Amino acid sequence: MPAPASLCTRFNAGTQQALVLLLSQQLADAQFHRADARGTERLWREVAALEIDPERVTALLYGGQDMNDREALRSQDDAWLAQQNAAPRRGWALRNLHLGRPQLPQQRFNRV
Repeated sequence: MPAPASLCTRFNAGTQQALVLLLSQQLADAQFHRADARGTERLWREVAALEIDPERVTALLYGGQDMNDREALRSQDDAWLAQQNAAPRRGWALRNLHLGRPQLPQQRFNRV
């Protein structure tokens, strides 16, 4: 049985990006300008319901761009997408957090 398609990936790329930009702008307004905790929580739940990568939205929120400049946000989002497509996706496994460090040999317990 194939895995269900993501809600957000059902949109074409342009519509998906427009949705991400709109949600990011609404989050910036609710979170930073109005300090609306309920609105912020509702918008983050909407991001989760649409299965949008929260790192994508966070990159837009904290990218240093003017949130009213759609072209700057679009180019920043394009750069984020290109970076995600270029680099292999790593999980949050403990093994990945310790990359570059030598692994200690497995110790076996003495059953005596």
